[in-house]
Amino acid sequence: MSSIEIDPGTASPPDQKAVKPVPPAVRIARDFVESPLAVLGLVILLCIVSIAILATVIAPQNPYDLSEIRLEDSRQPPGSLRMTDPWETDLILAINPTTEGRTEITFPDEAPFDGAVLSWTPVSDENAVVVRLVFDPSLESVPLEPLRLDELPRGADLNVGEKHSFRSFWTVEPADLEEFTISSSRALDQPFELELAVHGTEGETIMTYWLGTDGQGRDMLSAIMYGLRTSLAVGVVSCFFAMVIGLSLGMIAAFFGGKIETVIMRVVDLQLSFPTILVALMLLAILGSGVEKVMLALVIVQWAYFARTARSVALVERSKEYVEAAQCLALSKTRVIFRHLLPNCLPPIIVVATVQVANAIALEATLSFLGIGLPVTEPSLGLLISNGFEYMLSGRYWISVYPGVALLVTIIAINLVGDRLRDILNPRLNR
Repeated sequence: MSSIEIDPGTASPPDQKAVKPVPPAVRIARDFVESPLAVLGLVILLCIVSIAILATVIAPQNPYDLSEIRLEDSRQPPGSLRMTDPWETDLILAINPTTEGRTEITFPDEAPFDGAVLSWTPVSDENAVVVRLVFDPSLESVPLEPLRLDELPRGADLNVGEKHSFRSFWTVEPADLEEFTISSSRALDQPFELELAVHGTEGETIMTYWLGTDGQGRDMLSAIMYGLRTSLAVGVVSCFFAMVIGLSLGMIAAFFGGKIETVIMRVVDLQLSFPTILVALMLLAILGSGVEKVMLALVIVQWAYFARTARSVALVERSKEYVEAAQCLALSKTRVIFRHLLPNCLPPIIVVATVQVANAIALEATLSFLGIGLPVTEPSLGLLISNGFEYMLSGRYWISVYPGVALLVTIIAINLVGDRLRDILNPRLNR
């Protein structure tokens, strides 16, 4: 019986475990976080997307709800306050000058006073009465306009304040009202009532305009949140449909070749030979303004980029063994294209899509700035910048600058993420 000898140098140790392959998603995430700048861009982008999605919840104001806008708050600088109308109330002071008396006065709920105590003392041998009015809290702690005292008895005068030149009321400073004397040339022998008008100088703070307001009185912070939502939605949706169209046509051109490829690629060359902004301007001049029409124009001007990229990638993938194996199994051409060829063409397309989203947002902002993009009822960052352009020379910079900064940060964040994805997904750029 012969024995089999095993070379100890070729035998693997029994406890050695096979190395598991790293999933592609894990590898991409690990390579992505190696760039701090790309991580910063991703964090900023996630914050912007969250703000856009939650705009209706976190925005201090709905800038396109006319019931929440006040024209008198237009063009307010950053940090301005929106306040309620100053409170006001009228008090009736019932006084009997023939005897000493005291009464308590209550205030309405909107007044900042808890109450007041009215007391009076007749001056013996004189047609006069000393009136004391003590407020809780004191008048010194509450901002008030000069008080107005009306309905004095005929011929009566006050020792404080000033009488109106041709009307019967007196204007009294709040500090002088704590104690005053009513004197008259006639006998004060009948009860009378004084009308005291108390007006506050300011109301309660409703909200703070952290970034100021525009020419229509809209809160710029809220308008930017709503504008981000519209700009991102237009950019992402138009880029998605452009990617679907361009990817499909590019793979069909690469897979079938011949006349089909020639026709598709000549149309792509014709599309790319015109400036993007010029084509979009021509389309919107024909179609008119509107969200759907802007999206359609962006799809038409963007699909060619995806078609050219998809064709170049599909040409490389078509010559590989897995495509030949699928064809040898007599699978349908549609299944070969979309079940086998498409997944391997996606990485470069994802990179192009990321960059094209930023381009779509910038293009939509340009069209809205020129006045042929989105209507006024559908806010976007470009429209906000356009609304504030006329106020730039008057020093009201915030109406255009802050939406412009938001647009710039959004595009930079998307480009940082897209550039990092390109470095990771393109093997030729791996270092």
